This record gives sequence, structure tokens and C-alpha cells, in this order.
Amino acid sequence: MLRTFIFDDSKSQWIEEEHQLLSHDICAILDDEKETLYLWDGPKSSKDNFRKGYHQIKDLLSEFPELNIQFFMVKKDFPVEIENKLESMLESTKLGKNKNFKFSRFTTIRIYTISIIVVIFFPIISFLNLTTSVFWSNLNNNYKINSEMYEIWINNSIIFILITLSFCIINFMIGIIEKDSQTIIFSLNGLIICIGLVLYLNQGVYLFLFQEGSTPDKYLILREDILIFLIFNLIAILLFEIPNIYKLTSFFKTYRKFIF
Repeated sequence: MLRTFIFDDSKSQWIEEEHQLLSHDICAILDDEKETLYLWDGPKSSKDNFRKGYHQIKDLLSEFPELNIQFFMVKKDFPVEIENKLESMLESTKLGKNKNFKFSRFTTIRIYTISIIVVIFFPIISFLNLTTSVFWSNLNNNYKINSEMYEIWINNSIIFILITLSFCIINFMIGIIEKDSQTIIFSLNGLIICIGLVLYLNQGVYLFLFQEGSTPDKYLILREDILIFLIFNLIAILLFEIPNIYKLTSFFKTYRKFIF
């Protein structure tokens, strides 16, 4: 019986995986009947990852004290049954038209999953923060708010967008590392929109034409102006959110077995 293990560099340990193998992986194949262990490194595996996996082989062997295992490290000419197992596992990770997964590392898959969720989540929080303006006091078709609360209202959204911006940079770097053009384009789109929103919101008190009766401590803003402001922000955020939600959905469907 053949058992296969992949070295997870993020956890620095060998984990059993029977079905899927990426081209960057380090794979140990155990033939427990012949008491032999073979070590395979993928064509895209790094020397550093291979070295870490090699040093952890003793930990893997210690899990089978009942076997007197012989260890072989070869580049090619595996036994036929080993070759077939490797080919089967590699074949299962191919997509339509014989294309392999774009992402080839456990670490980038997991970091990108977290990062894109953050990128989607915080613009929504920013917009919800802005929509609290519709609950301000209403005076003669004007919204009334004091200057201190107005500043907090704007600054909170700026902070949420800046957090989004920082994670867009992370996604952009991952896109370059993994050579995934879709990730790069969506991240650039997010960067441009986030920078634009920060510059726009950073206008502060100049975002609105305060109505008659406003003072340095109390602002009166026309209700229609708030509505236009919210619609503008919603459009900008949707231009950003829709591609990323699509990306997260397709990414999760493709890589869900490698995320957890």
C-alpha cells in the first residue's frame, strides 16, 4: 500500500495527502509493504523548502516505528507504481484545458485567502459607517451634526479604506509572486479606487457645502448632498467589491482543499 505525504512549509511538518499534488510540493511516498520511502520534489519546489522537508524526514519516519524503512531520494526513475501515483496526484490538480493551478504554494494560498476577505470586508464597514449619516438629526431638510462627530465619522472611513489599501498591496505582491494576472489586475483596481477614496474623504469639511445656520461647532448639510455622497461612495466600492467577491468565490472553489 502506498501512502503519500506533503511537506507543509507554513507548519514545518509532513501532512498526509492522498489525492492532490502541486508542482511546488515536496512529496514523500511510503510503500509500507516494501518498507521503502521515496522523496520527490516538484519542478517548481524551492531549495529552501526541500532542505526543510529533508531535515524533517526523521519526524515522519518516527511515526512508523514498526517498520524498518529504507529511504531513497531520487530525481527520476521511480518504480512504476510510484510514478503512477505521482502522475495521478498531479493530474487531479489540473483545470480545464490541461492548465495547472496558478497558485503553487500553501503559504500564498492561505495568506491570499485571508487578505482578500479583509479587502472585501473593510470597504463594506466603511460604507456602513458613512450610512450612519442618515440617522443624524434632521432640521428643515438638513442633517445636523457637531464638528467633533463629523471628524470622527470621516476619519473612521479613511482608516477602514487605508486598511483595505494595505491588504491590496499584499494581494498585488502575491499576484506577482504567483504570476496570476487576474490577482494583479484586481489588486491594482483596488489600489486605484482606495487611493481615490482616501483623497476624496480627506477633504473633510470641504466635502459638503454647509447650509445657512451652520457654526464652527455645528454643521448643517443638505439631505440631498448626503444622498449623492453615499451614492458616489457606493458606486466606487461596488467597482471594487464585485471583482473581488468574484475572485474570492472562484478562488475558494479552486483551492478550498489547500486552505484548511
